[in-house]
Amino acid sequence: MDKSDEYIRMCATAEELQCHWQPAYGDFYVDAESQIRCWISRDPYPVRIKRGFSICVKDSVIHLSKFTWLPRQNQLIEMAQIPGRRYESIVQDFFDWTRQPYRSSSKTPGKLFRSMEKIWLAFIMQQKYRKQWDESSWIREPYSA
Repeated sequence: MDKSDEYIRMCATAEELQCHWQPAYGDFYVDAESQIRCWISRDPYPVRIKRGFSICVKDSVIHLSKFTWLPRQNQLIEMAQIPGRRYESIVQDFFDWTRQPYRSSSKTPGKLFRSMEKIWLAFIMQQKYRKQWDESSWIREPYSA
């Protein structure tokens, strides 16, 4: 599981993914104090999370805290799936994509990103949201006909 600062930044700025997080047992996340935690509650509502914010009531006061989900590799592979397409087909698309130069670099994703989580995240962001990582944020690709 990648817990590097870069992966945390990549996940935190991938708003498209963060807003779909439904916390589940075993999920990794970064809490408001920048600590990496693992979701270990089997109760789905000990703290409510909506769009990356925890919402809890304590002493009749509502508290909001920002959480950043760190998807595991298996979760990223699941997100890459497209209804109606075979799993093997999507994985082949991924491997073909990893052989191509990434962004304006002559380097492939495997040379630019140092973990499978980063590579799969970059693949999902490019394929589903037409965004590429520029070492600090996700940049929308220019439209090409």
